[in-house]
Amino acid sequence: MNRRVLPVFAGAWMLAWAALVVNAQGGGNPAAAAVKNPIPSSAKSIADGQKLYQTNCRHCHGAKGLGDGPLAPTNPPPANLTDAEWKHGSSDGEIFYLIKNGAGPDSEMKAMKTKLSDKDIWNVVNYIRSLGPKS
Repeated sequence: MNRRVLPVFAGAWMLAWAALVVNAQGGGNPAAAAVKNPIPSSAKSIADGQKLYQTNCRHCHGAKGLGDGPLAPTNPPPANLTDAEWKHGSSDGEIFYLIKNGAGPDSEMKAMKTKLSDKDIWNVVNYIRSLGPKS
């Protein structure tokens, strides 16, 4: 392997490993936190996100995001999306990463990357933001 490629490969591998460890233990994801939401929060984005949420997320997180959906697992329960507690990080980038990649092997929160486009996921992030506490 080329000597210039090896440090880049090793760095990327370490970043991916660190993200997995952080997600498995809970807490934020610094790499994901650095990603900025490219979709402005607008009435249209929030409405589009709400439709996607109602189709893909409400079964566990509940119609109002309280974590009380009819198919909600009990251990661990789904997050209440209306409060200030964000186990996997609270930035838009971290929420996007969690929706796209899932919460890890010990969680029922599976990756949505094969069901939703990046734009769709950002719209869901904007909708979730509309549910939570106002900053």
